[in-house]
Amino acid sequence: MTTTRSAAIRPGRALFALTLAVSVVLLGSTILNVALPALHAALGAGDTAQQWILNGYTLPFAGFLLVAGNAADRFGLKRLLLWGTAAFTVTTAICGSLDAVAWVIVLRALMGVAAAAIMPTSLAVILRIFPAEDRARAIAVWAAASGLSISLGPLLGGALLSAGLWWGSVLELVAALGLLAFLAVAAWVPQVPGSGAGELRMLPVAGSLSGISLLVYGVVHVDEGGWGSTGTWLPVLAGLLILSGLIVTEIRHREPLIDVALFRHRSFTVPVTALTLSSFVMFGYMYVVTFYLQVEREFSPLRTGLLLIPLSAGLALGAPLSRLVTRRVGARATMAVGLGLMTSALAGAVGLGAHTAVWWFMLDAFVLAIGFALVLSPGITLASSSVPAGRAGAGSALLNTLRQLGSALGVAVLGSMLWSHYANTLSQGLGGVPAHVREAAAASLTSALASGPTVARAADTSFLGAMHQVSLIAAGVTAVAFAATALVRSDSRRRDRSATTADQVQPEPAYAGR
Repeated sequence: MTTTRSAAIRPGRALFALTLAVSVVLLGSTILNVALPALHAALGAGDTAQQWILNGYTLPFAGFLLVAGNAADRFGLKRLLLWGTAAFTVTTAICGSLDAVAWVIVLRALMGVAAAAIMPTSLAVILRIFPAEDRARAIAVWAAASGLSISLGPLLGGALLSAGLWWGSVLELVAALGLLAFLAVAAWVPQVPGSGAGELRMLPVAGSLSGISLLVYGVVHVDEGGWGSTGTWLPVLAGLLILSGLIVTEIRHREPLIDVALFRHRSFTVPVTALTLSSFVMFGYMYVVTFYLQVEREFSPLRTGLLLIPLSAGLALGAPLSRLVTRRVGARATMAVGLGLMTSALAGAVGLGAHTAVWWFMLDAFVLAIGFALVLSPGITLASSSVPAGRAGAGSALLNTLRQLGSALGVAVLGSMLWSHYANTLSQGLGGVPAHVREAAAASLTSALASGPTVARAADTSFLGAMHQVSLIAAGVTAVAFAATALVRSDSRRRDRSATTADQVQPEPAYAGR
């Protein structure tokens, strides 16, 4: 794989700027989690609206990653990175000042479009400017920063909200960090020319965005009519048909945005599957535990953020640990260990109750984060090794598209399962309560807990039961990923070791001329 090097390039500073840029993007995806109750109080955002505020960011993020990666290859990586960081900073600052749910969702969508220009481009720059012997270490730092940002969001957001600031202050913090990232990228990231390959086709972007949105729309609204209602299965079916048609079209295109040929290589497919499913679980978990800690347990935003510190600690320790384990047993085995730990932690979340000692929650979260870290860095490195240098932007975009799709579906699917189970069991337990009280309690856990002792007790039982069910489902998802990672044979032992010895990371011969 060729690199772009010169005496003027300072890799340490460039890596700092790139990791700061991607950290800002991922802070933007999780820092609002602890602000959801504040959004409910300030703007009247119900459970479904809150899911759309979160997914309003991740859906355009996933949908535009493909064209962003292609544009980076065509026009230059640094240029697109600067445009994306500037747009992200401005839209985030505006979003934090709004007072209407609909406009918050719209600006979150624009943030997602801008974020799509940052994540794949930052990874593509690393693949281009670092020599083979340093590349795995640089990717590990990039991946660790990504993971830490996901878990630091609730802590930083909780500190601001507990200081008495309004819900939008968390986004203003992200915007300030975005400005710093823009300045760092402008000063320290070298000019990396694009390959000039590929054409900018918006039809695949429109197809992926509409297909993903319909799929998520049906899942998010499942609590309104159940899984058998037309409003649920029809959008889901339409979304799947659009995505299937998009894949068929891209297979036949001479320069596909979705390089389906990469999936012929298990060295790409296996880690991408593990990364997608682990992101599905991680983002769904953070959505669910926000309500457990802040609403069910009535902890303050700051205490909620402090209780989530084990997530940050696990990711911080897991990043260097993943390199040590990979050196000894290989990337795929390291990922399998991580997925096993995640499965155990999610199963352990079934033991969380209304009065469970906080140390049990913190220990369980720490194990989950360690497991995620053991998947993240070797998975990204192993998958990236299957992407040719000339298609670095588009290849990393495909990898991150699937990760972001997993994140969006994690909030949508696990969140909908949570509220659907909660509403059904609560309605059954409140048979003698007036209908308008039942409906209000089923629509909002916060409202239920404030509706008197009878409704509150039923809501406690219903929510915890729903959370335990979701935890078991999430454990099943990571168990499937574990089985795929551990049992599917690699098509190249050398590539499995590439997460440890980056000098072996070379494009597959089949792609060298693409």
